[in-house]
Amino acid sequence: MRLLLLNIILAFSFHAAAQNYIGMHKDEIVKVMQKQRPEFKYDKNAINRSYNVIKFVDKISEQTMLFFLSEKNICTYVRWMSDYSNLTDIIGELDRTYKKKDEKTWQYSDKNQEYVIRLEEGEWFFTVSIRKK
Repeated sequence: MRLLLLNIILAFSFHAAAQNYIGMHKDEIVKVMQKQRPEFKYDKNAINRSYNVIKFVDKISEQTMLFFLSEKNICTYVRWMSDYSNLTDIIGELDRTYKKKDEKTWQYSDKNQEYVIRLEEGEWFFTVSIRKK
């Protein structure tokens, strides 16, 4: 039952991830995340002295989303970190949602802008990065 619940949460969360946050203002990201991804909680205590970033955490399936912002609080890229228990589901959803370029790279177009999605495997977790091409 717990596995079924986790799969349902992952399915909903990744479809909502198809939302393009790049170009959004910080306040809009917070509103969209709270509405479309309620399992992710805004971590207002996250402080990064090097980057202007906002952080959302999903403790159920051990995921973190970081939105990197410009000086004007506009999202410039997104990093989504997850536990390896979610890897198969997330790769499957990336394959279904975006055009696969190679084993760890996908791409898509939104409003005449090209975007690249890269999967980076670390020792304890993996990261999905979304940036303008």
